[in-house]
Amino acid sequence: MKYVYWVLGLLVGISVLLIGIPIVVSELGGEVVTLERAEEDGESSRIRIWIVDNDEASWIEHGDSESYWMDHLQTSNGIVLDREGQTQIYEGTLDPDSHNLYHDLRRQKYSWADQVIEMLSGRRESCDGIPVRLHLSTDA
Repeated sequence: MKYVYWVLGLLVGISVLLIGIPIVVSELGGEVVTLERAEEDGESSRIRIWIVDNDEASWIEHGDSESYWMDHLQTSNGIVLDREGQTQIYEGTLDPDSHNLYHDLRRQKYSWADQVIEMLSGRRESCDGIPVRLHLSTDA
């Protein structure tokens, strides 16, 4: 019976590590912003994600072609982010052509943390996320 408890303990411990390591690495790896994401039920949820910048644009990546909020973005392009303690409103557009640029910028900005996340979740070639290009809204 003692061995059963050991095996169960190991399985639970490994599961906690596999879930916890990406969260800890994401939070400690660099700048994290909070995205207010539209949900199918009309509510919104708050998701912590990485953001990258290049010239006058920024990008986030949190979702694939099956994500409700990505589909919703095509009809309502307003995106609310909490960044550096301030709520900022952006105009967002799906930008699948910037996939490699997004990952290059992410590697530059988040360095070791990006390497760990990529190692745990798969290489950029297997990434099905769609980058969203952001511009600060002129209506803000």
